[in-house]
Amino acid sequence: MVEEAATDVIAAAQAAGTWYARAVTSPSERNAEAVRGLSFGSAADQYERYRLGYPDELVDAVLQYAERPVRSALEVGAGTGKATRLFASRGIEVTALEPDPDMARVLEWTTRGIPVESVLSTFENFDDGRRFDLLYAAAAWHWTESTSRWARAVELLVPGGVLALFGSMGEPQDPVLRAAVEDVEKQVLPDDDQSVVYPWSIEDMAAADGLTDSAQRDLPCVTTTTAADFTGRLCTVSAYLMLSAEVRAEALHRINAVLPDRFDIDATVQLSLARRP
Repeated sequence: MVEEAATDVIAAAQAAGTWYARAVTSPSERNAEAVRGLSFGSAADQYERYRLGYPDELVDAVLQYAERPVRSALEVGAGTGKATRLFASRGIEVTALEPDPDMARVLEWTTRGIPVESVLSTFENFDDGRRFDLLYAAAAWHWTESTSRWARAVELLVPGGVLALFGSMGEPQDPVLRAAVEDVEKQVLPDDDQSVVYPWSIEDMAAADGLTDSAQRDLPCVTTTTAADFTGRLCTVSAYLMLSAEVRAEALHRINAVLPDRFDIDATVQLSLARRP
């Protein structure tokens, strides 16, 4: 039964990612990383279904660091609203930026009835004159423009406002199983430039003009998943979406072959914080 579920996920993955293939071969080819950052819409429904959410402790940690009321927030790259819903559930009015129309469609549906304004825009192009108590990004900051991201964050925060960047790797907790998955990925995925894999650091945040009191925290979390859900999440990862449908399906088949039916994954959230003085 589990194997059948994983097979269904892999079959669905064959239909995903076609937008990326069309975009990078078009005559008006854009910067490769900018295009890659807009590849998720082809798997928007899978993204909402399989991507990990975030624990309530994340909002607690951000609000504790803020040491002041947080009434408004700007989210960069909201996706389908995994983090959006968490912050809005605390009564924070969230302006959620999402540049991909298909992702924004799901975002509007998942945030209906809570204080969220969905805006179809990149971080770089947004500015309606408002300034925010909090600016945050959930596994999306690496898609922002490296030459302007920190200055833009400072510009869009009120004095005393907080910048919060976070994400979770969601890797198998068992080191043997993690190594088996990584071994397959080394064979099937293209090598990533290190500037793409590690596009920013807490040191960059600490050195940015207009930001102070940088801090980093890990919020430990372990959750149990199935082979089908794990491969489902992989088919929403940009490195997999870059592959052709056939190659992607074969890669997911090979990953699934090394997975047990159920296993634990390390869902620890890595949180980086700073504030505008």
